[in-house]
Amino acid sequence: MSCKWYFRRSTLLLAIFCCVSAWGQDIPGGWVLTRPNQEVRVAPLPALVADSKNGSDVMLASVAIAVMDPAVCCGRKSALEDQAALAEGSSLKELGEKLRGKHYLDSGETIFVADQYWSGAAANAGSIVASLAMQHPLLMDWDGHIYVVYGAVFDEYRYSDGVISDVIKKLLLVDTRFSGKRRYVAFDRQTDDWGKVTGLLQLTVTR
Repeated sequence: MSCKWYFRRSTLLLAIFCCVSAWGQDIPGGWVLTRPNQEVRVAPLPALVADSKNGSDVMLASVAIAVMDPAVCCGRKSALEDQAALAEGSSLKELGEKLRGKHYLDSGETIFVADQYWSGAAANAGSIVASLAMQHPLLMDWDGHIYVVYGAVFDEYRYSDGVISDVIKKLLLVDTRFSGKRRYVAFDRQTDDWGKVTGLLQLTVTR
């Protein structure tokens, strides 16, 4: 029995797609399967709250959640303690550049931080879904505030030529300025302005 390999095609978040009412539909030269309202989440998520609503404290708490390892960030004796403090007032792109590279845990163990930044205009659904599926939260600058992206609701389209295309409907966010219900918010692609999203940052730590 032969196997069909599928490849995920990146789809701009701002792209507009026609609704497909059925799971399968013939299209010229092939067919497309639709899987609506798929969801991916990072879990469990560290329950960290910023020390204050100051931008630097929000950034530190958000980075700590994004790397998901207290030995790495960002408390006392953590590997990124000094570098994260230097990132105060930085954009997400600058933050990634400052954290990138080799660092040392308090035990002396070496770690490496890799960063991937997308501007709002360059962000694509495929990369966001893939990052979350690998349990890597993202940082997002939306309307001047930093949020942690921990989940997404999306429609998946599988084409007969082996391509998979994702269209994000909602991004699930943590606002580290708050605790309780105010902590969890969502970016809705239909009602919120993507033009107010400056960029997204993925931080990956390897040992």
